[in-house]
Amino acid sequence: MNIQSPWFYQLNQTLTSNCDLKFIDIDLSWLHDWAKNKDAYSLINISTSHEDVKIPQGRSLYIFAWFFEVFNDNWFLEQYHNNPQAEFVILCDMFPNDLVQLPRVKIFNVCHHSTWIKAIKQMNPGPVTKPLSDRKFKISSLSSRLSEYKFFITSKLLAADPREVVLSWNLGFEIRDQDSYIFDNTGYLNIDKLLVNKQKLKVTPINQEQFINNPLNNSLFAHAAYQDTIINSINETQNLSKTPEFGILPAPYISEKTWKPLFAGNAVLFAGQTQTKQRLEKFGFRFDYPWAGIYDNESNDNHRLSIILNNIDWILSLSHQDLTDLCYESVMHNVELAWSNQVENLIGENNNQSIGSLKQYLGA
Repeated sequence: MNIQSPWFYQLNQTLTSNCDLKFIDIDLSWLHDWAKNKDAYSLINISTSHEDVKIPQGRSLYIFAWFFEVFNDNWFLEQYHNNPQAEFVILCDMFPNDLVQLPRVKIFNVCHHSTWIKAIKQMNPGPVTKPLSDRKFKISSLSSRLSEYKFFITSKLLAADPREVVLSWNLGFEIRDQDSYIFDNTGYLNIDKLLVNKQKLKVTPINQEQFINNPLNNSLFAHAAYQDTIINSINETQNLSKTPEFGILPAPYISEKTWKPLFAGNAVLFAGQTQTKQRLEKFGFRFDYPWAGIYDNESNDNHRLSIILNNIDWILSLSHQDLTDLCYESVMHNVELAWSNQVENLIGENNNQSIGSLKQYLGA
């Protein structure tokens, strides 16, 4: 069994994701000893760089874990169909959705989010102290590459009063194969009309945040997008929730982009995958403001994006005081919860149970 995981980090630099594997706060070291004489193969913390890695074929068991990078449906389906004799164990912190349609897959919920939480707490002395009612901006949007929803949200806010929004993007506009369809004419007028800004966003990046492409180096919220703004559009790495080949993907992918505003003390606009709100509520967070729950369970990517854009119109139409009144109780609850140890304790309890169930399943 070949394991790419924390204790092999120095030996397998090319197989790590952009997050240093030694920071994963999950003990999987026992897997190596268990698997020494087993007909199995494991790849821990899979990243997009693994698409070119040749996976040994013909094993009876494959153990794959997604922690810091998005679930790659095409890559996984290739492994699944190329190995019809095998069972697959998946470790991740996502709702499985249509992954449960594959009969040879067993899913264990293993949560890595304490890594983000520790980084944020180490890099920030506490939440933003400026009251919501005194903050200058209504909504902020920070992005690296303007792929998926991030392009449309940025394009939408370009037309807003600059005294009410904070915008930053620094690597221009990118259409990738997996999200190209969302840049076709969708039939949703509020989406399609924003395509006029493709060239402008491609050639005029604005890097107000001095973005560093490593989430653990990007946990600070000493920025107007958090310090002086009521609402942050989380602009997650993965926005799309459904593909023709797979169906509804395991979701949601949650990174520091979601955790930072919760710790900073911002209300959030869920510009991410389906079920983001639902997953965070399981940690105890509350999102009682009106726009939060309208589209959380919507897996149609174009329809969900159209609702998000309509919500931006509604947010911008409200006064600062109205926004503050709508958000205040949820924001205060979430800040208190985030800076306590309750979420980390829940994560630890969940992982102890899940790893125990995994050991029992494997007979380890």
